[in-house]
Amino acid sequence: MTYRFFTLALLPVICSAALSGCAHRDIHRSSSSAPLAKVIETTKDSTMTTRKAPLTLPASVAILFAPPEQRGGTYVPATTLRQAAEKLKHQLVANPKYIKSVTVVAGDDIKEKISLEQIRALYGTDIAILLSYQQDQRSSQSGAAGFMDITIIGAFTIPGVETMTTSIVDGKVIHIPSSAILFMASGTDERSVHSTTYTESSTAMEESINGVHAATANFGTALTAALSKFDNYDFSQAVSISVLTTGSAADTAKDKPANDYWKKVDSYKSTGGGAFGLLPLLMALALCGVVWRIK
Repeated sequence: MTYRFFTLALLPVICSAALSGCAHRDIHRSSSSAPLAKVIETTKDSTMTTRKAPLTLPASVAILFAPPEQRGGTYVPATTLRQAAEKLKHQLVANPKYIKSVTVVAGDDIKEKISLEQIRALYGTDIAILLSYQQDQRSSQSGAAGFMDITIIGAFTIPGVETMTTSIVDGKVIHIPSSAILFMASGTDERSVHSTTYTESSTAMEESINGVHAATANFGTALTAALSKFDNYDFSQAVSISVLTTGSAADTAKDKPANDYWKKVDSYKSTGGGAFGLLPLLMALALCGVVWRIK
């Protein structure tokens, strides 16, 4: 009788712990490309170029993905960026009217600063596509789901961790002979997935890779849709590539609207609850029922 009274006395505490968010966990990861000013040598202002070379189509293109900036051990692997660039290559070569060939700049060629003229000489191309990325990722677990991890089995079976990933890829299409930016656009991707506590780390890495690939493909879609504009391109509308040495494309990404996912997570942290799913709540109620029937 005493044991039942003791367990019933603990019941409110157990329910409160499960639902108040005391077991809440919030892991934030952020990574981006190195600034283009650290990758590309200083370039001549297009207004200083004495001769405006014509844009010849179909064009030979070189894709350069700025390498990740390693900080705090969080970054997208260089192999992921190479794979994303290869997929963009396949998107572009599907347009033979405008694209003759596409080459991806090798990582070994950009271990030190490289100039656009060097890219032109190495890869025999007049067009360079410069890509950079920024990615934010947050894994959040509600109090109820976190409480179920105490059972150990719950950590392996209950998908109580939500991982939200936002990826932005900025791209610039450069006509090297004219020192001009022909086209600028951003590709974006937002995704969310649930996983167990045990698989959260591997799931986050997979989502990070998929996010960069999807955002790059989104940029590729915007670029292929705009290729027809290059038929009679007006260089007076072009932007000087001298801007590449004064800032980073990743910095541009930072100015974009924040993902609403983060507002939801911050709201949860400020209120102490309300972000758990139906499954963890039902399991918490079931646990309460078991304790109630103990005699």
